[in-house]
Amino acid sequence: MELNVKKIEENLKTAAIGRQIHYYEQVTSTMDVAREMAEGGAMEGSVVVAEEQTSGRGRFGRKWVSAAGEGLTFSVVLYPGVWAVSRLTIATAVVVARVLNRGYGLMPGIKWPNDVRVNGKKICGILVETAFQDDQVRYALIGIGININQSPDLLDGEMSSQTTSIAYEVGHKLDREEVLQAVLLELSYVYSSLEEWSTVWADWLKAMEHLGENIKVLWGDRVEEGIAEGVDNDGNLLMRRKDGSVVSLAAGEVTFQV
Repeated sequence: MELNVKKIEENLKTAAIGRQIHYYEQVTSTMDVAREMAEGGAMEGSVVVAEEQTSGRGRFGRKWVSAAGEGLTFSVVLYPGVWAVSRLTIATAVVVARVLNRGYGLMPGIKWPNDVRVNGKKICGILVETAFQDDQVRYALIGIGININQSPDLLDGEMSSQTTSIAYEVGHKLDREEVLQAVLLELSYVYSSLEEWSTVWADWLKAMEHLGENIKVLWGDRVEEGIAEGVDNDGNLLMRRKDGSVVSLAAGEVTFQV
């Protein structure tokens, strides 16, 4: 069923994000379209939504599958300051977690750095890409994929045993427009108040999975193992190795090992 983006635009006409929504049946990826728009000077807070992606991707180029009429796949164009860039992934994960909790009674966790999960299964993926010029941010793109009404058995982007959807967790189909509007509205609020960081940071830490646990990560061409002790102010994961040394792991450099 086609999304009524005009209704969402009307409801978000005073918000920082979602006043202009570009809706497509099929694209290579919403990030590709959003990038072209940003290069052309699109209005900040512009949103690209697509029913299907032929080349959707996540971190490290992993495939993201979009099921037409079932989930939500969208990207947001922003022009943040340099100081705000490191906060975008954290802020977006908190936004989705808040919507799932407040709107649907779920208890989401965040798998560092950018997966939102329910009952240990992925329900949302987040990708942030930033373009710089002369140490200044030209633009930033936030890509979000949320499983809304899919049956986990049909989520072929990853093993079905590792994914879930909101509908599966709450036991009934959802209005996708309602979810999209809620996420864009909360993202508008959080993005507009990134300087008031303490509440977002506290929510992120509260939802963070694996802290205090033994973890394995792939870092370059080697596997590192240790205790996930916490995160630093830039959102990097702090891991204490067996020899007692502490290493800071940046999200773009490592991936968890099962």
